[in-house]
Amino acid sequence: MSFLNPIAPMTFQDVLDWTIAEGKKDYITPVKRCGALHSNQPLARIPADHAEFTRRFPLEGFDPRHFKTDKAYKAWRRKVAAAIKGCSGQQAEARARRARQDEWSLLIAAMEHLVGKPGDRKQSHPRLIPVRKLADLARQHGKSPKQVSQAWLAEVRADLNPNEWKSVQSALRRLDKFRNEQSIRPFLPASPYGGPPVLRQNVLPGVPEHIAEEISSWVQVATRGGFDSVEGTWEGANSEKDIMFKTSALRKFVSTLAECTAIGARDRLAALLTPENATLVIRRWTANTAGQGRISARTAQDYMKAVRTVMARNGVSPDVLKQHLANNRFLHDGKKQGRGMSPQVRDFCEMLLGSRKQSLTFLSLHVALRNKAQGFLDACSEAGSELTPSELEAVRAIGSVAAFCALETRGAPIRVRNALGLKISGSGITFHLPSRMADHATIDIPPELTKNGNEIWAPITRGNLNGLEVIEWYMREIRPLYPDADMSPYLFPGIWTDGSLNYKTFLNWFKRETRLAGLPMTPHNFRHGLASLLIQKNPGRWDLLERLLDDTVGTARRNYGWVNKRTQRSEVQKYVLDLSGLNA
Repeated sequence: MSFLNPIAPMTFQDVLDWTIAEGKKDYITPVKRCGALHSNQPLARIPADHAEFTRRFPLEGFDPRHFKTDKAYKAWRRKVAAAIKGCSGQQAEARARRARQDEWSLLIAAMEHLVGKPGDRKQSHPRLIPVRKLADLARQHGKSPKQVSQAWLAEVRADLNPNEWKSVQSALRRLDKFRNEQSIRPFLPASPYGGPPVLRQNVLPGVPEHIAEEISSWVQVATRGGFDSVEGTWEGANSEKDIMFKTSALRKFVSTLAECTAIGARDRLAALLTPENATLVIRRWTANTAGQGRISARTAQDYMKAVRTVMARNGVSPDVLKQHLANNRFLHDGKKQGRGMSPQVRDFCEMLLGSRKQSLTFLSLHVALRNKAQGFLDACSEAGSELTPSELEAVRAIGSVAAFCALETRGAPIRVRNALGLKISGSGITFHLPSRMADHATIDIPPELTKNGNEIWAPITRGNLNGLEVIEWYMREIRPLYPDADMSPYLFPGIWTDGSLNYKTFLNWFKRETRLAGLPMTPHNFRHGLASLLIQKNPGRWDLLERLLDDTVGTARRNYGWVNKRTQRSEVQKYVLDLSGLNA
């Protein structure tokens, strides 16, 4: 059998056979685990494609149900990826490319002379790993250093994952930095590579510029709120998240339609939103179950609902479109799925409910993260040095996530946008810090600022598992690290602009720190996690859940009924055991 040129599609059984034949002992156990991680399928039934493997198991895809730490997950992923490449011959091809004597090898040799070869410890210039990766990519496409450009990289961007894209951009920046060196200049193009073209947010392939502009205009009309004739202003505008979702829904519809039929320069958005076109779009969504651009039935249903809302608010009746799709099975499935929590959130809650260790980690994240950030500060203090820019960013991130976790677990599981919008001074204070009159903090958010229109009031008392203590530590040690923090009314000040901390910035911080803590999650998981733990401990107490979430009992039952049923099932099984007398 030839491992390099298999006649049939390569499977993980082929990869395992190769690792054994080649004596790659470190790869054998990681490859064998692939069966369990692919729904317990035999290795011979699992295709071993490197691109599909990295998509299914992304670099930040650590799952504590299968791996003890993020580091262990990445080590497993690295070894399996290497085994796939070795079995398919990709590693041999990569070695052959690296061994070529061409302009790239001469360029890298010249840079090594300046910064040091691999293994040297020169710190005066950045290391050359990104440049080597760029060279490998360019060689695959027959490009010399002078032929590389941002325009060419834009053409191959779809074939690169986010980390690969960041790496090649880092390489171009480093080459531009060295272009004035006499030994480097001859290999590079006359003009600097520069930065990549800015991709407009949410723009998908196949959406013409004039349609993209119409979509923005339509969404603006649909989300601006009601007109106050007295003040002459629009009031009650939708949230930024809702605006982005409606924009994504329309662009996804048009992008999918472009895959099915041509969209002309004279076409207008209203003419595209027809029952006939909707048939093409939904049929494409239904058929695409595993390819690029696939969406779930739940997302499809939510997208079509958003499209109809935007149509109606722009004076285009959605009734015909709604009636045409009324009996579609795919959208019906999505509607059913939308009545409860998403599969991803349910997986998180099931993991939390099934592990006491993870439950304790979840409930004490604020303390663990505070201790981690304080460790950075203590180390700098002992060394008598100031925080470097990267250390400053790290400490600010860890400390802010710690304060957020304290709010969520010891106060109320409020939505992340409400948390980032908490005000501690000025008009409209929504977070009251302890004072001489009250030795506790209070979350006090009026109904007009919440998603479901319910007021949120929750005290955070002293001695409540260090919740208030962590927040006071944040106010004392972390918040002053934000630029102009003393001038900001927000609990979490903005870094680059006025207003509160940017949502995407905080989201990146939160995902990174919880993943490193061994419990990867999103900020919204606090609501679901706390609610699941509460109803498991107190089955049938929907009144407690109503108060925890500041939502209706109906919503609580719809999202967490499955937890209640499981707890009751365990109770029933205990009674059944009592019938036998075996536990006497």
